[in-house]
Amino acid sequence: NIIEGNARRNDDLINRLHGIIRPFVLRRLKKDVETQLPGKFEHIVKCQLSRRQMFLYEEFMARSSTRKAMHGGNFMGMM
Repeated sequence: NIIEGNARRNDDLINRLHGIIRPFVLRRLKKDVETQLPGKFEHIVKCQLSRRQMFLYEEFMARSSTRKAMHGGNFMGMM
């Protein structure tokens, strides 16, 4: 069992666990897997916002910081 306040004992248990499961963990690099994946398809599905979502959206768009970021073109800064 993991024991509170006994970091050394916990580290030993974690290391033992890693040793046990390591042979069963499959690790592959993205560059190796990427060629095996099918092509990407993107679908845009438009739907109406709920009342709550519309309220939050309008509140967000009304903020001066949002308007300033949109005017300056810094869309990533809004996230």
